[in-house]
Amino acid sequence: MQTDRLDMIISYINCDVAADIGTDHGYIPVELVCSQRAKRVIATDVRRGPLDAAKRRIEKHGCADRIELRLGSGLLPIGPGECETIIISGMGGELICDILARGESVAKAADCLLLQPMNSQDMLRKFLYTHGYEIIKEDIAVEGFKVYNLIIARSGKAVMPEDEFFLHLPQSLYGHRYFPQLLEKKKREFSKILNGLGKAKIPHSKEIERYKELYRRVCELEGKI
Repeated sequence: MQTDRLDMIISYINCDVAADIGTDHGYIPVELVCSQRAKRVIATDVRRGPLDAAKRRIEKHGCADRIELRLGSGLLPIGPGECETIIISGMGGELICDILARGESVAKAADCLLLQPMNSQDMLRKFLYTHGYEIIKEDIAVEGFKVYNLIIARSGKAVMPEDEFFLHLPQSLYGHRYFPQLLEKKKREFSKILNGLGKAKIPHSKEIERYKELYRRVCELEGKI
C-alpha cells in the first residue's frame, strides 16, 4: 500500500542495510528491496501479529531472502552497527523518544535516522537536540487533511533553538510547498490545546498564555506567506 507519506520516507533511502522499526505489515521493507534502495532490511515489531502479516507480504513479493523479521521492542532486537539507516515511522513523538533513549547505542551507530512522528514533533526535536543528535533535513507530506513531518537526523552536535516556536515550526520548512498546510495543522493543534486548558477544573494560566502566544505567532506567520 503505497502512500505519499511512505513514498517520502522511501525516497531518502539508499543503503546496504536498513532497519524498519515497528514495521507493521512490511510495506516499507518490501518497497525498499524491490526498488533496490536497500540490499537488505531488518524489520522489527513488538507484536507477533504484524510480523506474521509482514511475512505473508514478503513471501508474496518473493523477497524473503533480503528481509529479516525480528520480534522485539524498538531498537532492542538490533545490534550497534548492524544497519546504516533506521526508519521509525507512524508512531507518536514521545514513543520515538523512548525508543531512541532505550536503543541509544544502536541509534548513534547508524548513519541516518528517518523519523516520522504522528504527533509531539516539538518534543522529538527537543530530544534530538539535547541527546547528541543533529537534524540534517526535514520534509513534509500531505494526504488529504493529514500532514506528516519527516525528521532526518544523525549523531552529532547541534544547538537547540532558544525560541520554542521553532521546535514546532522549524525555519528550514518555511519555503516548503506544503508549509501552508503545516501551519493550518499547527493552528488546529494549538486551538484544541487552548480549548482543553480552558475547560480544565484546575487553572493553567501560564500554559494558556504560552499557547495563546504560539497560536498568535502561527496566525502572524500565516499572513506573511
